[in-house]
Amino acid sequence: MSQHPVYQFFDSLELFGIRLGLAQIERLLELLGNPHENLRFIHVAGSNGKGSVCAMVEAGLRAAGFHTGFYSSPHLVSVCERFRIDGKIIPESLLESYGDRILSAAEQLKAEDIHVTYFEVMTALAAMIFADAHVDFVLWEVGMGGRLDATNVITPVASAITGISLEHTQYLGDTIEKIAFEKAGIIKNGVPVFCSIGTPEEAQKVIRRRAAECNAPFILPEKPSAPSQVSLTNDGHGVEQLFEVQGHPLSLHLAGPHQRINASLACSVLAYLADKFHFSFETALSGVSKTLWPGRFDLLPELGLVLDSAHNPEGADVLAATLREVFPGRKFRFFFGAFSDKDTWNDLKILAPLATSFVFLQPDSARPGKSTQALQKQLAEVAPDLPSSHASLEEVLTRLSAEIPTVLCGSLHLCGDVLARLQVQVR
Repeated sequence: MSQHPVYQFFDSLELFGIRLGLAQIERLLELLGNPHENLRFIHVAGSNGKGSVCAMVEAGLRAAGFHTGFYSSPHLVSVCERFRIDGKIIPESLLESYGDRILSAAEQLKAEDIHVTYFEVMTALAAMIFADAHVDFVLWEVGMGGRLDATNVITPVASAITGISLEHTQYLGDTIEKIAFEKAGIIKNGVPVFCSIGTPEEAQKVIRRRAAECNAPFILPEKPSAPSQVSLTNDGHGVEQLFEVQGHPLSLHLAGPHQRINASLACSVLAYLADKFHFSFETALSGVSKTLWPGRFDLLPELGLVLDSAHNPEGADVLAATLREVFPGRKFRFFFGAFSDKDTWNDLKILAPLATSFVFLQPDSARPGKSTQALQKQLAEVAPDLPSSHASLEEVLTRLSAEIPTVLCGSLHLCGDVLARLQVQVR
């Protein structure tokens, strides 16, 4: 990443952390000319699966001939990954070209005693980038929650809510129902909301109630079929699973039972958009087949490595299910690190039956990480017979071998560090 002043500005924003509410982002966008007002959005909230669903819908729309934008978070290696146009990460030069405008707006806000957050700035940048690119549709991924998330300043053509689990409880509430209420805050008057069939019943009730209040059609997709085939691709770098969704056969290159659930949601959204905007659903489905989404069950067979962003119990559950489906009967050495606010006790309990050992490490970040000693203590509680140790990321990478099946997980930030150090290009 170059030393353009805009990156120093981004780094300075980390000081202001998370601040839920829409007043600041609305004022920032106003100073920038409200670039979001002439864009067509598909707004996606949820605890896990938001990015995958967005990636599938984007790939489908692109295959149908549309010019697309996709705003996601967080990034793995480069901040530019948060902004994709027609499926491609924007170049640094394009991001830098917005530097003066965003810096000027932030300075004006500072004079008004308003200090914008990192995520608010990213959201405003996304709106500017996609407005100037004149995209036909924007896939708009919620950062956290929904109701008070900075992305919730828009009125979409469709909303979608993926699986819901206990997360960010200090901000969103300490029950599934409270968290569902926050996610359901993205529902707008008359705009259909598509709800994952993986959403717990108690959360569905909250979302249905909010949809009724907003006179918004509530759509629960059809359940996908069981896979007729799950296999590694010829190069070993991916997985192909064959199943039916919306009554159509689909070949998907994202692994795991949860991705079939995500595909059912994405394809339900695409079927609605195909009818509303008059394009071929079958053509869009061919694009879904080509969906790639980095950091989620990434396979690096030459290193014997599975890289996955599982960072909460729901993510650990789907990682475990995917490992069992793709590599039946196999056990793995786990390299695991997580931030201090994560429910690692349950993560370890879920993953332990698939492990031969654990090596614990701390993410290299200003954000507090769970200590390796605390992780070793938790593992001893859930699986006292499993050996464990701790190491730095540099040491861990020297231990990778095609002969030793290894899973590295616990944090998307950790996955990004590994990809950067291995110089694997994020697509």
